[in-house]
Amino acid sequence: MSENNVLLRVQNLKKHFPIGGGLFGRNTRAVKAVDGISFEIKKGETLGMVGESGCGKSTAGRTILQLYKPTDGKVFFEGQDLTQMNSAEIRRLRPKMQMIFQDPYATLNPRHSVRKIVGEPLVIQGVMKKGSSELEDRVTELMELVGMNPAYMRRFPHEFSGGQRQRIGIARALSLNPDFIVCDEPISALDVSIQAQVVNLMQDLQEQLGMAYLFIAHDLSMVKHISHRIVVMYLGKAMELTERNTLFDNPLHPYTQSLNSAVPIPDPKSEQKRQRFILEGDPPSPASPPSGCVFHTRCPLAEEKCIRVEPEFREIHPGHFVACHLADEKGSSKIFA
Repeated sequence: MSENNVLLRVQNLKKHFPIGGGLFGRNTRAVKAVDGISFEIKKGETLGMVGESGCGKSTAGRTILQLYKPTDGKVFFEGQDLTQMNSAEIRRLRPKMQMIFQDPYATLNPRHSVRKIVGEPLVIQGVMKKGSSELEDRVTELMELVGMNPAYMRRFPHEFSGGQRQRIGIARALSLNPDFIVCDEPISALDVSIQAQVVNLMQDLQEQLGMAYLFIAHDLSMVKHISHRIVVMYLGKAMELTERNTLFDNPLHPYTQSLNSAVPIPDPKSEQKRQRFILEGDPPSPASPPSGCVFHTRCPLAEEKCIRVEPEFREIHPGHFVACHLADEKGSSKIFA
């Protein structure tokens, strides 16, 4: 990947939340929400991030944006290390890095009109003055950009549907012309009929404005639709990272294979014939992850080495990274014959 084309580089990022701690803070444990992930995002690219609930996806997104202070690791944005910046320096970069949240109602102030919600980042950053005609014009432009009638800008969040509220959240994120947006499960709280509309809108906006996305979601088929590359997370770690079609056509990690087997196929005959692998049990606690490979407690192919030694997240094929002892250049770990 060309250095000039890399917008964001994450190196061995960790975010641990301390818990417990007996008398005088002794015996303190930590929830290892994110435990050493690395990847890059190119300018104008969408990197999808998938995994089960509690695997650290949302925490990773917030830590990248420095909403959470990392426990360890580096985050480089346009070559600048965000982890070494103070709050004032981060604030100066904030216009270039924005976030679209999961719940479009909880993240919109119910006492503020749409005009204030969408225009507030411009006022806070000192780009435009409150009440100015310039601000009014910019809010009008943003409303039209996300497919909303500008006449609605004087209304309040409770007067809109979930899909409309998410469009307002998208307009707010776009107000400062960012280069990078973390999309934290932006469609999971919406009706299925509305999800495709919002995803198509985000794709259109990306083509028009050229920003990059980190798209966090549960729905593999939706992630495949919008992403250029996909990283699969499990218990705070990256299991596999590659181009979207490769991930579905030739998954190397058993966990990725199990996720793929759960995606419905539109053809009833093919759906009936194909093999499916349903994972047994629940993921271990991130406060006490297993030794070796964190997936070995649920992996049908686990060997002795998987229990003892943590696999390296390595490049098996150009652009295809996997953390599995059983995957190699000649073949892969296959659940299905």
